[in-house]
Amino acid sequence: MELRHTVQSLEIDLDSMRNLQASLENSLREVEARYALQMEQLNGILLHLESELVQTRAEGQRQAQALLNIKVKLEAEIVTYRCLLEDGKDFNLGDALNSSNSMQTIQKTATHRIVDGKVVYEINDTKVLRH
Repeated sequence: MELRHTVQSLEIDLDSMRNLQASLENSLREVEARYALQMEQLNGILLHLESELVQTRAEGQRQAQALLNIKVKLEAEIVTYRCLLEDGKDFNLGDALNSSNSMQTIQKTATHRIVDGKVVYEINDTKVLRH
């Protein structure tokens, strides 16, 4: 009788442990599913932010190029007006118009000398090449 009682008690404990294991496995699956969903949401947000960053950088580059083009045109106008003010004889309106409509390439060069992680020497050079 005592042996039968012990076996029944152990079977009850075994069933209880199996139920606990099944419950913990279900909880684990739920946690994994929530984690996967959150990761998908975060990856979606990350992709959206990366896309916005690319667009913002491209727009910034377009604006910088537009400003450089304006700067070049203004510099050309300044040269034209200086020529007019200094010596109006050499000025040719056709030449001024042709030079302002020609293709231009802007070449920027930056040279830095770094010592112990600090910039100790810096040169910035901008050249306008006309085509």
